[in-house]
Amino acid sequence: MTSTASGTVPVRGKTALSGNAGRTIDSTMAAHLEGTEQWFDDIDPTATGAKTRRSNRRCLCMLVRNVAADVLLPKRCVTWKSGQRGKQVDGYCKSTSEACAGVVDEFLTSAGVPVNDLFWLCVQGPTLMKVAVDATNANIALDDVLIALTAVTSGATTSGRVQTMALTATSTATTDGTQTRALVNRFGRALSARTTADTNGDVLVDTFFAK
Repeated sequence: MTSTASGTVPVRGKTALSGNAGRTIDSTMAAHLEGTEQWFDDIDPTATGAKTRRSNRRCLCMLVRNVAADVLLPKRCVTWKSGQRGKQVDGYCKSTSEACAGVVDEFLTSAGVPVNDLFWLCVQGPTLMKVAVDATNANIALDDVLIALTAVTSGATTSGRVQTMALTATSTATTDGTQTRALVNRFGRALSARTTADTNGDVLVDTFFAK
């Protein structure tokens, strides 16, 4: 962990300030760190004691800043802030097939990422993501191609979640661009399966977000 005057380059599962409400990120230092990339071994975050490899893969993460209006929770997909691609994110994905930046670090605690703090965003490789809170969209089969799920707002409980991409083209999809948008903004393939009974659960995803 590299120290700075106003924070650190964190390990996974930590933010730059590590939840220290008494400190703030210096804007100059934050700008210097934003966009830093690092590969991490694919470790099982649910394992206790010694670290357990989930696979022999690695996960590419990018250090970004949360400039949303609220805390960002782990395993949820987020969007880039306009004009700050590769540096800052400003909330969860909230519409079907929306272009997403990546997934909030799955190793973080339920406290999440405070506003203006720096954290690791998964942009490539295996990571856990949150499925829908409704039974229909929570149903994900192994190897399904995944896209963002619709929510009311970017801060809603239903936002930042994944769903299976419908691979059947229709005349409507052809004319309104729905299928094209889904193909462009698909971001992963399911490495595990969920059923209608697994609402609000986790699905392991092989991610490949466009940077």
